[in-house]
Amino acid sequence: MICQISEKILKFTSEHLDISPEMKDVYQYGIEITISSMLNVTLVLLCSLILGNILAGLLYLFIFIFLRSFSGGYHATTYFRCNLTIVLTFIITFFAYNIISGCQFSIYICGTLAFVSLIPIMLFSPVPNKHKQLSDKQRKNSFVLSIIIASALSVIGLALIALGISFGAMIITTVAMISVLILVETFLQRRGYHEG
Repeated sequence: MICQISEKILKFTSEHLDISPEMKDVYQYGIEITISSMLNVTLVLLCSLILGNILAGLLYLFIFIFLRSFSGGYHATTYFRCNLTIVLTFIITFFAYNIISGCQFSIYICGTLAFVSLIPIMLFSPVPNKHKQLSDKQRKNSFVLSIIIASALSVIGLALIALGISFGAMIITTVAMISVLILVETFLQRRGYHEG
């Protein structure tokens, strides 16, 4: 469906603009990614509305998009799987956040989770992606930024929990989910299921 919509958009655009034939595949991929990303955001916000906590959805999306742009992680092989994955990971993260934030020892659980979550980020980020090739310099910058961002988010999350603000646990569980997705993609690439 996303491919068909992007083809129609590209056809309409190429009727009104001069697009070289060699670039049509690039433009179509860009349109597909844009549509899929918009759908992902819409689905997460819809789920967060259904779950009664739009702020959790917004926080998840901000952290997920921002940190993953440097760290990389799991990439589904189809747009449907991509949309399903982001919805499922949000729901799992949201319920983990609710369980942890309601726990008496949430600061200790989140502290441990934050520490453990940094390990895959330090070991494997940025995860290679055939659609986003990085130079050595870009790879080093992404590696450093991944660690800085994940560490800063963890400190902010723990500080919020210490102040009695439960959204700190949402920050920590979102970073943990990104860490899990880094491990999944790394495992799949090493098994030869995904190309780096």
